[in-house]
Amino acid sequence: MILKKLICTLLCLSFLAQTSPSTTDQKVYKCGDGDKKRVALTFDDGPHPTLTPAILSILEKYSARATFFVIGKNAAEHPNILRRIINDGHEIGNHTYSHPHISDLSYKELCRELSLGKEKIYEITQCSTNLFRPPEGFCSRDVGSAAEKIGCNIILWTVDTKDWRSPPTEDIVNEVKRSLRPGAIILFHDYVYKNSHTPEALEILIPYILGKGYSIVTVSELLELG
Repeated sequence: MILKKLICTLLCLSFLAQTSPSTTDQKVYKCGDGDKKRVALTFDDGPHPTLTPAILSILEKYSARATFFVIGKNAAEHPNILRRIINDGHEIGNHTYSHPHISDLSYKELCRELSLGKEKIYEITQCSTNLFRPPEGFCSRDVGSAAEKIGCNIILWTVDTKDWRSPPTEDIVNEVKRSLRPGAIILFHDYVYKNSHTPEALEILIPYILGKGYSIVTVSELLELG
């Protein structure tokens, strides 16, 4: 898994280096402005029937807004939770329709996954998204092209909590504290197949982040996307 993530990171850096602003408006973001004391909390893979509502309640408690990168199939199974995300003032991004290993897909299959994910979000919420997070952070020219085709910027992350592994609460908290900096995009998950300690970690981290003088904003606010 570590090797795979390293390969994905190298591919993403290669994509960034090869993409010319003069030939495409496509952007790949890993962080925001380092001069502004703001961070974005992001959650992948939901909605989940119990974990997502628990996280939403914690965010509401601290008046913090976040960005949820949802899987289309999960959104279809839990449409009311998706609507609650919007109604609570949060932001939704596209995380494909079925979360495949996109490195194994043809370009046509890739475009279909991205399009179906975006369409399902709109079907349920009547809100369109211009944010896409590729599963496992995999970037390539095809991924960039497919994202551009549906009008989405690619959003990666600065801090990986690795909460999908179900580590102890303390490990999640320490990783964020160690890596926290202005402009950070912090990766959490609101759909975990094992026991998730993300809610407990958020109860510690949100007051800590606010206490350090940071504002917690959506990805679009952090990146100042129109």
